[in-house]
Amino acid sequence: MKKSMIKYIYGLLILGLATSCMEDDEVKLPDGPNNIQAEAGYGEVVFSWDFPQDPNVVFVKVAYQNSAGENKHQKFSQYAENAVIAGLEERAYDFEISLGDKSGNLSNSTIVSVTPNKPPHLFVAETVELIPDFGSVKVLWENVTEREVAVNISYTDVNGQPQTEVFNSSAVEGIGEISDVAVEEQSFVVYVANSEGARSEEVSMTLAPYEEEIFDKSDWEIVDFSSEEAVGEGSANGQAIFVLDGDVSTFWHSQWYGASPAFPHHFTIDMKEVKVVSRVELFRRQNNGTGMTKFRIEGSLDNESWEVLGEFDFDNQTNDGQRYRLPSNPEIRYIKMVATEGPNNYTHLGEFNVFGQ
Repeated sequence: MKKSMIKYIYGLLILGLATSCMEDDEVKLPDGPNNIQAEAGYGEVVFSWDFPQDPNVVFVKVAYQNSAGENKHQKFSQYAENAVIAGLEERAYDFEISLGDKSGNLSNSTIVSVTPNKPPHLFVAETVELIPDFGSVKVLWENVTEREVAVNISYTDVNGQPQTEVFNSSAVEGIGEISDVAVEEQSFVVYVANSEGARSEEVSMTLAPYEEEIFDKSDWEIVDFSSEEAVGEGSANGQAIFVLDGDVSTFWHSQWYGASPAFPHHFTIDMKEVKVVSRVELFRRQNNGTGMTKFRIEGSLDNESWEVLGEFDFDNQTNDGQRYRLPSNPEIRYIKMVATEGPNNYTHLGEFNVFGQ
């Protein structure tokens, strides 16, 4: 037999033997994984499974199609703490789950169908509220998912310039404030985004911040007080009405002659109509630091049912007016100032102003 023929036959034998060895060495992956569990989350699906003990298996592959029809997948090793597919819509998905080896070979797959819940940013977008405030707008939202989202508000500022305020939060009860808003009616454009860049539809809300002003007290009336005391012979000073006369040199004084009742001391004002109140301003009895150091403000619509609107510290060592914000912006007709603490039993006050709209 010729040497060339011998070499040809020998080569075929070697090739056949190599092919046989490759077939014998081909990795056989088990079907699986077993015990697949899928839980629908907010814009996501959380998977769990029994990872095979087979040493050839190095990952679990989860494949699916996004809304654009693009094929997507994630791989999870046996050491992965979470098997989460995020950034999903509220629709049915078919997830193809298979095992893989280090060469990328895949096992037979298992199809799991799941419909995720609405994504967090869409949940939040349905709850956003804009509340007018004095010189500002409060932004409120709810986020039951506790996943971080970005609440975006576009508006016009006090200089007539377009601005966008972004509130990033995962709080269940979210709150923010836009403080440089033009005091005029305008449209606020609102949308909510997630970390992947998905956005809710834009919604326009029209409102105007409140414009704060000091109220005219000329027709207001003191309708109740704990006590009052004339100070000085022939002087009318000490009456409660003097907190409304616009003159800081006159003052109200609680009783001190013959008896000196202990705290609390109070007076009640009828503003004659319901007003939205933003803050109060108090002036001490000028050049006298012996009065109250703490007080509270109460409000009422009918002079019968009262609500505490705030408790505050008062500096009785300065002649300057001291302003105190009432964060609830109460709508009230009657307002009560209650002095609660001080260095003496008595107290006094030079002037009481109210701001709002």
